[in-house]
Amino acid sequence: MLAASGCSLRTMAVNAVVPVLADPAVYLSEEDPELVRESLPFLLKTLESIILAEPEQDEALVSACSGFTLLGNAFLQVDADIASWDGEYDREIELRDRTWRLYVRARDYCLRSLELRYEGVGDDLREDPAAALAVTGAEDVEVLFYLSAAWGLAISNALDQPDLIADLPAVRALLERALELDEDYGQGSIHAALITVESLPAQLGGSPERAREHFERAVELSDGLDAGPYVTLALGVSVPEENRAEFEDLLNRALAIDPDEDTGRRLLNVVNQKRARLLLDRVDDLFFE
Repeated sequence: MLAASGCSLRTMAVNAVVPVLADPAVYLSEEDPELVRESLPFLLKTLESIILAEPEQDEALVSACSGFTLLGNAFLQVDADIASWDGEYDREIELRDRTWRLYVRARDYCLRSLELRYEGVGDDLREDPAAALAVTGAEDVEVLFYLSAAWGLAISNALDQPDLIADLPAVRALLERALELDEDYGQGSIHAALITVESLPAQLGGSPERAREHFERAVELSDGLDAGPYVTLALGVSVPEENRAEFEDLLNRALAIDPDEDTGRRLLNVVNQKRARLLLDRVDDLFFE
């Protein structure tokens, strides 16, 4: 009885503290990216300690997934991009390796969350993604989105990892299912994620035309207050197509957004505007007359 009581009290304590620790608004509304960069790892290790104690604490699993994805996307991936633009290729390889591994860790936490409701879904996603996701509902959109984001970003940073690339159909299926269930989720966040997927090479199923369609819808649903789609399309489509005029126009439109107008996007807008400035500074290196 004492042992059972102790476990119950621990579970109650964990369930009480996780919503406070995992509130994403605390980080996404921050105006100082370096403060988030320095504090986020401590939060993530705390969440992992909670998951170790309570492996089926769903909110902690999803928060770990979203948190590791944020750490990779807002910071490590930006560092890797800068190293690439500056010709520091050894550093880029090192950073890309670390980045995709963080995304895989994020992916695995979201998969564990989904497994709590749909046993065996992880294996099913790799074998028949559409059938595996047919059972999901509107209540699953958040985890579907974060799972697809982490998985897709892992692939885009590890194009030398064939085992990861083979999972691309699962990523596309996750986003398409999330889009079907709630197109407006995150004010266009699913469409924004699909820009990245469609920016992959044609041999991996990418399509610049579809990327632009998702861009237009992402901008519409976000009321033009999300800098991310502009930067993603500029880097993923304008550069490969050597369309310098479009590239500069997209990045200048990203920079024209006021980060304080939508505080829920403030951190990511500040980060993406930093990327936009860095890209514009290197425009002569990215395009050849």
